[in-house]
This record gives sequence, structure tokens and C-alpha cells, in this order.
Amino acid sequence: MTILPSLFPIRDLVQQTGVNASTLRAWESRHALLNPLRTPSGHRLYSMQDVDRIRRLQRLLSQGMSLAEIGTLLDETDDMEPLATGTSVSRSAVAMTAWQGYLSETRRALEDFSVERLDLLYNEACALYPIGVVTDSLLIPVMKQLGERWDQHPAGIAEEHFFSAWLRNKLGARLHHSTGPTRGRLLILACLPGENHEIGLLIFALEGLRRNHGVIYLGANMPIRQILPICARTHPAGIVLAGRDIQKPAKMIEDIAWLSTTSGVPVFVGSHFSVNAQEELRSVGVTPLGINPVLALRTIEQQLGYR
Repeated sequence: MTILPSLFPIRDLVQQTGVNASTLRAWESRHALLNPLRTPSGHRLYSMQDVDRIRRLQRLLSQGMSLAEIGTLLDETDDMEPLATGTSVSRSAVAMTAWQGYLSETRRALEDFSVERLDLLYNEACALYPIGVVTDSLLIPVMKQLGERWDQHPAGIAEEHFFSAWLRNKLGARLHHSTGPTRGRLLILACLPGENHEIGLLIFALEGLRRNHGVIYLGANMPIRQILPICARTHPAGIVLAGRDIQKPAKMIEDIAWLSTTSGVPVFVGSHFSVNAQEELRSVGVTPLGINPVLALRTIEQQLGYR
């Protein structure tokens, strides 16, 4: 099959936009949002115009617009920036209402410890919005709410553990179905010693998989010195550690600095510890990432020179 240099198959469109192939095909067949060229054998071919179109579509989805509304705008104009101040405010209000509904329903599902309803809400949101938008607008806010009330709500700790276990299953499924070479680089992910709060790192792992990174997920309460042999065997591009409240921060920074120096691999630290000890971490050559998992991954990609 000969493909013109300016055209490319669906797998390349997936890599450039982060939207999975099944969603792209649904946007084409069900909603007529894409109209790719076809080879004589029926394979879809796309151009950079399709990439731009999908990115505009993603922006509008993140503003709360429906696929039907987006289709009308895409047909009317290529300029997909907000049309007027009043329109932008209206879209924001719609988006806020939509995600508030998801957040409320997710909170009730957590209070009832219902895996079925969590799955239903997550799958519905992922069918309507790109996974990155779902992470920013649903998973991270839920994580924040659980973190704020885990020690104040009667079942707060149990709810956080329940949500962590559910997310871990999602991560396991993504790891199981991630086949073939990755375009991104391999990252080792672990919670610091004594840290059992995994939600932020789990969301980071899911976002990393979405962006085609390789992921070795080591989970909670990982001894720092045990990470070194893994580096020797797998040659990662970076090590990502996460922790909230560290009992002996000076000793922890000393151990993190040892890992950075001994492994020769860039080390990054996220969650609350990275905010509270950011100057100390920088002084030993370690990059603090803050508490937002999605922004943390972008920081890592920039530092590693990944595009």
C-alpha cells in the first residue's frame, strides 16, 4: 500500500492526538465529525488538517459542548476559538454543570461503595470526552475531595482505599492491554517509604499510559534503595516518587539524593512533599512536580526533551 507523504494511517493519528482508534472511528461513523480518505483496500488516511480538527474538537469537549453542537461549529468555521464573551461564559457554565453532576454521582457511588456505578460513570465520561479531560475534570477533583475529608468523614479512609483499589484495577487493565512498542519513554513510579496514598500516582500512571509512555508501577511504601536494581535491569528515562506527609524529611531527601546520584537517572518527586520541600529537593538535583499529576507529566516530558 502506497501512502502519500502528507497522509498517514490511524495509528499515527492516535499518537499525535492521544485519542484512541475506537473513539476516532465512532466520531466518524456515528457523528460525522471526521471524513478521512480511503485507500482502495479501505484503510483510512488522515492529514495534519485532521489533527488540527481533532484538537479543536477536544477543546470544545472540555468546555462542555455536546458532539452535535461541535459538529455544527466544525462545519461552519475552522476558527474554533470562543466566538464571544457571552458564548464562552455559557460554555463554561455548561461544562461546570456537567462535571458537577459527574462529581456528585461519583461521590455517591463512593459512599455506597459501588464498583458498578463507578465503572458506569467512568465509562460514560470516557465515551463523551478524551481521557485527559476526564482525568482533569473528574479523577483529580475526586482525589482532591477525598484528600480533604479522609480524616473528617466517618468512612473517609475506607472511601479513599476503595477508590484507590478501583483505580488500581483500571491501571492493571490498561497495563494488560498495552501491547507493542511505546513512543514515549519508560518511567518507574513508586510511593515513598511509609506512603500508602496511591491515588495521585495511579492517576499519573494512567495519564502516562495515555501518552504512550512505558510504565513500571511499584505502588505504595517502596524502599528507595530497592529501586536501584530495577534501574539497572530496565534503563528507565526517569524515576517518579510521590509522598504526602513525610515523618523524617531530611533523611528522605538524603535517600532520594543517593538514588539520583547512584542510578544516574533523573529523579522527580510529586505530591505534597514536593511542595513542602521543593527547595531542598532542587538543591540535590531532584525536580519537584507539585500535586497535579497531569501537569507533573508535562513537566517531566519537557525536562526529558520529549515531544
